[in-house]
Amino acid sequence: MELAQYRAYNQAISLESMEIHSLKAFKTDRINTWLSLYLKTFVISIAVYSFLRLSFLVWNWGLFKSIGFGDIARAFWSGPRFDSCAMAILFLPLFLISFLLPVFAPERLVKAIWLTCLGILQVPFLVINVIDVEFFNFAGRRFTLSSLFIFQEAQGKLVGFFTTYFPGCAAGIALIAFYMWCINRIVKRSELKPKSILWHFISHFFILVVLVILGRGGFQQKPIDFVDASLFNAPVMNNLVLNSTFSLIKSSDKDKLPQVQFFTKADDYIPVLNGYGNKASLLDGIRPKTKQNVVVILLESFALEYMGSPNKQDGYTPFLDSLVSKSLFYKNAFANGRRSVEGVSSIVAGIPALMNEAFITSEFASNYFVGLGSILSEQNYHLSFFHGGNNGTMYFDRFTKSAGISNYFGANEYVGAIEDNDKVWGIFDGPFFKFYGKKLTEFKQPFFSMIFSLSSHHPYTIPDAYKNKYKKGPLEILESIQYADEALKDFFAFAQTQSWYENTLFVITADHTQKNILPEFDNELGHFRVPLMMYHPKMAWPKVDLDMPVQHIDILPSVLDFLGVENKFKILLAESVFKPTPHKTVLLFNDNLYYQVGRLFVSVWDKHGEIRHYAIDDLRLAVPLELAPEIKASLEKKLRASIQYFNQGMWDNRLYFPNK
Repeated sequence: MELAQYRAYNQAISLESMEIHSLKAFKTDRINTWLSLYLKTFVISIAVYSFLRLSFLVWNWGLFKSIGFGDIARAFWSGPRFDSCAMAILFLPLFLISFLLPVFAPERLVKAIWLTCLGILQVPFLVINVIDVEFFNFAGRRFTLSSLFIFQEAQGKLVGFFTTYFPGCAAGIALIAFYMWCINRIVKRSELKPKSILWHFISHFFILVVLVILGRGGFQQKPIDFVDASLFNAPVMNNLVLNSTFSLIKSSDKDKLPQVQFFTKADDYIPVLNGYGNKASLLDGIRPKTKQNVVVILLESFALEYMGSPNKQDGYTPFLDSLVSKSLFYKNAFANGRRSVEGVSSIVAGIPALMNEAFITSEFASNYFVGLGSILSEQNYHLSFFHGGNNGTMYFDRFTKSAGISNYFGANEYVGAIEDNDKVWGIFDGPFFKFYGKKLTEFKQPFFSMIFSLSSHHPYTIPDAYKNKYKKGPLEILESIQYADEALKDFFAFAQTQSWYENTLFVITADHTQKNILPEFDNELGHFRVPLMMYHPKMAWPKVDLDMPVQHIDILPSVLDFLGVENKFKILLAESVFKPTPHKTVLLFNDNLYYQVGRLFVSVWDKHGEIRHYAIDDLRLAVPLELAPEIKASLEKKLRASIQYFNQGMWDNRLYFPNK
C-alpha cells in the first residue's frame, strides 16, 4: 500500500513538472522570440536612421540655419514615420525567411541566413544615406533611382574619395559596423527554433500585419508617398523629413515623366510659349560681316553669389568680375538643373531639366534632338568639346557626339605631366586651360568650342603649389573657385595674343550652384542662380534688357542669333536673349516642384493642388499672392502650357517646332 502511494505521488509530481514545463514553453512561444527580435531590430534601425537625419542636418546646417527650431523639431517628429515605412518594406524578405525556414532548418542555419539577408538589404541603403549627407548639395533632393549614375562615375575613384572624405567615411563605416554588431548580438542571444508551430504562425501573422501597416505609413486611404513629406513651404525641410532609403524605393515608379494634357489643341497653348513667333532681333543689321568663332566656358559650381561686383562684395572671382563691365551680364540668370549632367544638355542641346532623371541618362536619350554641333556643322564650323575629367564621365563624350560635336578632348587626350592629374576627377584647370588654348590655335576657323572646368568640383582639389595662396572663406569650395578663376584669367591672357581672339564670342556661365554664403541666395531660386555673360572683344552690343530672366537653354538660340544662322527647329521654351520677349519666363524643376520665374512673379506648383504665386522679391516664397483673375489665369496657362509642351514632346519624340 505504501509502495502504491509512493508511485502515485511520484506520478503526480511528474505530471505537475510536465505541466509547469509546458506552461513555460507555452509562455515562451506566446511571447515568441521572433517577435522580440523584430521589435529590437526595428527600434535599433529607427535609431540609426534618426542619427543619420541629425547628421544630415548638422552637415548641411547652412541650408537650415534660417529655419526655426519648431519646424526642425517637427521634421524629426515626422521622420520616423518614413523611416518605419522604409524598414517595413526592407523587412518583407526577412519575414519570408523567418516564417518558413525555422520549420524545417536548423536554428544556427536560420540565424546565419536571416542575418546575412539583413546585411544585404540594409547595408547598401545605409551607405546611400551616408553618401546623401553630402550628395544632397549637388542634387538638391534626396537620393532617387535616377541618382544611381553617381556609382558609375565613382569607378576608379573610390580611393581618392575615401581619402578626401576620410572622417565622414570612417564615421559612416563605424555606424554601419556598430549597427550590424548590435543586430548580430541580438540574433545570437535569441532562441528562434519554434517549440509550437501554431504559435509560430500566429506570431508571424501578427508581424506581417504590423509590417503592412507600417509599410503603408498608417491606416490612411492611400499608402504614404513623397507628397506626405511636403509639410513645409521650404522643400529643403521636406528633405529633412525623408530618408534616402524611402526616396530610392519610392522613386522606382516616380521618376517617370507624367503624360499630361491640359489643352486639347496645340493652338490653345503653343502661342504663349517663350519662343513662339518670328520676333525681330536687336542684332539685325549690326552683326559682324565675317564668320565668328564661339567659345562656351562652363564653370563648375560657380554660383553667382561667389562673385564680387554683381553682389557688391569682396568676392572670390576677381577675373570674372573684371569682365562684367565689358560684357552683356545677365543679372537674373538661372541654371536649368542642379547637376552637371543637366547643365551640359541644356546648353549643347537646349533641353531643359524638367524631369527627375537627366536627359542624357533617361529613356528619352535616343529621342531626336538638334544640338548646336549638328546645326553649325552645316555652316562648316570646326566643333570641339573639352572636359578635363576621365573620358566617359557623365557620358559627355557620347552625348556631345550625338549633338554633332565631332571632337572630344578629355583626360585621355591631354598631353602633359602626370602631376597635372588631381587623382580623383581628372586634369587640374590650370594646365588643362593652357592645353585648351593651344588646341584652339590649331583649329581651322570658324570654330565652335566648349570647355567645362573641373577643379571646383568636390572634393575641390587644387595643386600643392597653389595651396594657401588664396584667401579663406566660409566654404571649402572657395579656394578652388579662386584657382579656377585664375586659370580662366591665364587662358584669356593667352587668347588675347592669338589671331582668332578678336573674332570670337565668349559665353561664360556655370553648370549649377553650390552651398550658400549670402542670405539672399539661401532660398529655392537662389539655388539656381548662376552667372551668365557674353563677351566679345570688338562687338558693339545693342541695348539689351539685362534684367529679364534668362536660362541655360537660351544660350543655343542666342548663339545662333548672334551668328545669323537660322534655327529651323526650335524648342519653344527658349528664346534668344537678343529678341525682346515682354512676358519671358524661366521654368525650373526640383524635388518634384515646378518654379516659373517671371519679371514680377514666381509661380510654384507641386503637381498637386493649386498653383501658388509669389512676388519676385519674396525670396522665401512665404506669402502667397491673391492676384487679379486675368493675371492669375495668364500665369497658370503659361505654366501648364510649358509642362505639356515638354512632357508631350518627350513622350511623342516631337519636341521641336515645327514638329519633326
